[in-house]
Amino acid sequence: ALPKILSQTAPAFCMGSCSFVVEKSKESTARVVVWREIGVQRSYTMESTLCGCDQGKYKGLQIGTRELEEMGAKFCVGLLHLKRMSSPLEYNLPSSLLDIENELIESSCKVT
Repeated sequence: ALPKILSQTAPAFCMGSCSFVVEKSKESTARVVVWREIGVQRSYTMESTLCGCDQGKYKGLQIGTRELEEMGAKFCVGLLHLKRMSSPLEYNLPSSLLDIENELIESSCKVT
């Protein structure tokens, strides 16, 4: 659910580049070890590029601090969305809060 949320809200996130397969070469990575040894059902690794993007509004541009900050902010909002979806009765904040948060993130993380 979190990758799907991010694909809808974060312009630097590309669902098409995601892989959820546990390959032999990835068995020693933290996400696989946490899943196998501790039993965490959904453990992800988010990677960035130094070469630039090949899709979306950042196509052809280098990733800088501003874009990484935007991704971090969108990730936090995505976690809030996920929390609301998984336990809506426990988490009774006004629904307009997400809109306000998204507006704040968009205004403070504009790429120039």
